Amino acid sequence: MSGVENYVLETLLTLCLLLFAAKIGGEVAKRFGVAAVVGELFAGIILAPTLLGGIHILDMQLIVVNEEVKMFAELGAILLLFLVGLETRFADFKRSGLVATIVAIGGVVVPFVLGYGLVIAWGYPATEAMLVGAALTATSIAITVKVLKDIGRCQTKESTILISAAVIDDVLGLIVLAIVLGLVNGGTLDLVEVGIIAVKSVGFWLALTLVGVFILAKIIDRLCPRTQCYHMTDMSELLEGPTGEGTHCVIKCHGPQEASAIAMCFGFAYAAGIAGLAPILGAFAAGMSIAETKVLPTVQEVTEKINFIMAPLFFVVIGTYVDLTGLTMNSLIFAICLIVLAMLGKIIGCSIPVYLLNKSFPEAVIVGLGMMSRGEVGLIIAGIGATSGVFSPDVFSAVVLMVVVTTVVTPIALTESYKRLNFKHTEPQPELLDEECAKEPKKSKK
Repeated sequence: MSGVENYVLETLLTLCLLLFAAKIGGEVAKRFGVAAVVGELFAGIILAPTLLGGIHILDMQLIVVNEEVKMFAELGAILLLFLVGLETRFADFKRSGLVATIVAIGGVVVPFVLGYGLVIAWGYPATEAMLVGAALTATSIAITVKVLKDIGRCQTKESTILISAAVIDDVLGLIVLAIVLGLVNGGTLDLVEVGIIAVKSVGFWLALTLVGVFILAKIIDRLCPRTQCYHMTDMSELLEGPTGEGTHCVIKCHGPQEASAIAMCFGFAYAAGIAGLAPILGAFAAGMSIAETKVLPTVQEVTEKINFIMAPLFFVVIGTYVDLTGLTMNSLIFAICLIVLAMLGKIIGCSIPVYLLNKSFPEAVIVGLGMMSRGEVGLIIAGIGATSGVFSPDVFSAVVLMVVVTTVVTPIALTESYKRLNFKHTEPQPELLDEECAKEPKKSKK
């Protein structure tokens, strides 16, 4: 058997086992009353190549997280953020813009200062301290969004602030990372270059969103490729309910709206990546664009079904990144301190602005806890520090452990907070039906 065939087979086996493990882990987590994402992450940790995944059967390693598996996981994150965009109207995003921006700034500045100070106090170089600080500024929006969907809270006031802040946080985090890498590589701070990076990052993402919402959304509605169209020529059809395309629809074949929407998601993700932004930000902008169209229900239904597979795959792969074999006693103590400051940094930096602006303690707590998770963003920064030779083994292991712990703790903390806090404006959703996030509460029988 050729090397290519072996590579394909190990990829297929890994995807098979990870998907099964993710679904089993999610089911176990739900039975313990926590978000399914916690079980998916733990399933990945258990099947990591350094643990059970390192077992060999018939001369083939059980789990091999190669580039193709990572690509599938990245697609899962992109499609998950696209689905979040579909559930986020631009008007809601704009309404929470000021609060979300202040929250995002606090969630970047406070963790960076705390992380930098800890590393310097521990006796490590300033370049290492800056990169650790950059890792602490990150927020894994995908983790938080999955939790909100699991517990039926993806369309509430506090979740809108949280999601908007996490998106802005990603843009600001990219700017901080670019500044830190410039200092690490060049040793000097070019204010002009920093300004260009900042304007390009923020400006391109806003332009992408506005073009999608105000131009592409109108074009999509004009083509009207939807199966449930109320522009019928026969009034009896209109009264009985839509049964097919309207006569004015340009596109008549079945399924173009779903395929076109997913293509738009990938296209926006590509454009964001080319501009130096995270592809998930482009996918989120594409989702918000489709949310302004009349094809939304059809696209949303299909995207949710795709995410039943892709989203758990993303989280279980994140879990496989965990390698606890590199920890020493010094790095373990350092990691504990880093984890505490990483959590406090987001809680302090994000909760206080929400409380001061909205005067709501429950909302402040939820937003602060929801911003704690570092997820894949923190792992990427840790990887940059390791491959560039900036991170020592102890610091690298501590950063990875910080990412893992905050990623696992965030879903549990969010779930428990919703159970214990009394929300005046957003009462808990009733039991969910088949969707992950209920669209409409059931009417109680009197």
